[in-house]
Amino acid sequence: MKNDKDYPDMPGPEESQPSISLILPFELKMNHEKSLFDLLTLSADKIEKELRVSYPEERITPVIKKLRKLIAGIHCRPNNQSIAIFVSPLTEKVYFFTGTRELKNNFHLS
Repeated sequence: MKNDKDYPDMPGPEESQPSISLILPFELKMNHEKSLFDLLTLSADKIEKELRVSYPEERITPVIKKLRKLIAGIHCRPNNQSIAIFVSPLTEKVYFFTGTRELKNNFHLS
């Protein structure tokens, strides 16, 4: 089994930074601006609550601000696409894609 000595450059818990991966498969309600915004906001609220358990406020604030800014700029897509949002302290990306029906709402915190 490997331990921290095997990875001396790996940040410890006190140095780690939060990142968010949010994947929302297409739903019909995503065709309406308000419903899409509500769905994204609800997901952001849930993510923020979970981040607060693992990280201090000063580490999550920049990431949550980026996420909320991205959400405010997302609009309905005419071709029924799913959405993937990735946010870290250093970057932020939004992707629209055609997914499969087996996808479920997922998010990953690290």
